[in-house]
Amino acid sequence: MTVVLAHAPGPSAEAAFAAAVHEAGLRGRDLVIANAASDDALADSRAVGAPALRDLAERAGRSGVRARPVRLSDADAVGAVLALAEQEDAEVLVVGVRRRSAVGKLLLGSTAQRLLLEARCPVLAVKA
Repeated sequence: MTVVLAHAPGPSAEAAFAAAVHEAGLRGRDLVIANAASDDALADSRAVGAPALRDLAERAGRSGVRARPVRLSDADAVGAVLALAEQEDAEVLVVGVRRRSAVGKLLLGSTAQRLLLEARCPVLAVKA
């Protein structure tokens, strides 16, 4: 079993990372830091480079938590995170959330909402 962090750059990213490291430490579990982007990763603002993911894993390690970064590229980035959580037998999925306008939700959908509603494991939603 693991703790999975669905990492995306943004205002809540640092808070979600800290919460994921804390959860993994409390549970005595490894942390999987997943960054999912659409197939066209260069155009996806959620995409994070491998060096940034390695840095997060190293920071988790300095806190005593063994962490492994994973980059996912799929037409359905949320589906890829959900599949990873199942594959890793995640004890909890951690995701950062942010406030969005009604129009923003309508036009762009909500990654966090899909993760909350579709994950088979508990989901910890973290605000900035």
